Amino acid sequence: MDFVERVRTNLEGKLRIEDGNCGTTHKVLKEISLLGGKAVTWERPDGVASKIYDDMGNVVGEGEGITWPPAILFAMVEGGFFPDAIESELIKSLQCIIDMEKVADIYGYGRVVTPVAAAYNQVWKDGGYVTIRRNSWGVEVVFIDKDNKEMAVGPISYCPTCGTAATIPRAPALAAKIKEELKDKRNTGKDKFERGMENWFFIKNDRVCCEIKEQGKVIGRAMKCCIAYAGVVAEVHAGIAGPKWSALFKEYCKICPTKLCRKGKNAGQEGNNLLTALEKKNIRTDVRMDTYITALAKKDNELIGRGIGTVCAFSSLMYAAAKCIQLRSEIEVVRD
Repeated sequence: MDFVERVRTNLEGKLRIEDGNCGTTHKVLKEISLLGGKAVTWERPDGVASKIYDDMGNVVGEGEGITWPPAILFAMVEGGFFPDAIESELIKSLQCIIDMEKVADIYGYGRVVTPVAAAYNQVWKDGGYVTIRRNSWGVEVVFIDKDNKEMAVGPISYCPTCGTAATIPRAPALAAKIKEELKDKRNTGKDKFERGMENWFFIKNDRVCCEIKEQGKVIGRAMKCCIAYAGVVAEVHAGIAGPKWSALFKEYCKICPTKLCRKGKNAGQEGNNLLTALEKKNIRTDVRMDTYITALAKKDNELIGRGIGTVCAFSSLMYAAAKCIQLRSEIEVVRD
């Protein structure tokens, strides 16, 4: 039995649409890691390229995406790690790959947090809001204008942040404004591309580990609750992240109430399940930027939960569910 078949066998009966693209990617990466494999990504002008390596160092999957996690999932799909029925659904829910070049035209090299923060700020500043909702195995993001009309609906995407990045080109005036705003901003992904750095991801002790390598040498390393968060904190440790995000990401774990890493859980799986539970209760989730990415849970337009997170709204939602009594009572959250 080859490496991919062993991973598929170990995953039989464990893949659930409720876990979404993000939770599913983490489940597969865990099995790959347990068998000695790893995922590697590297920035390039039009986004991120990725490969999956087996325990012998052979490439068993290649992909691309607008940033690290969806690129890894795409490589898993291309490598044949999923049953045919699930594979076809995952392909449908990775539509954001269609928008790779348009996303990169605004702010390339696989960087999404900076343009996404700019989009949140601008939409809310103009009197509108941004909302997220599940769609198939993924998430779609909607920009609502001041007249409560949809101004842009993004493709089905990997997570709220990827989804927001892919929605920006569908609001041309907003995209042009953000592109102009960011044209002279330092781009960490560009720096990494020019220096030939690689991001190596694997799961160890139920935590996602990212090692940033330059010329084969590890220059930054971090272990966190999801691929994206581990990646950005590894950049902080490598001394290549911008000062703004460095300060925020260094501090978040100290204030996080969920401590998912200690429970052997990942933010993507928990966040997708929580968003699904909220929608069943007709609770809407809006997202904005208030220092940290912030999720606002609303029922009948009444705010019943608010939480801050790291690189996407999944962690923000988990914070809200852990901290807000009214939200917990609505969805009957039981804390262990």
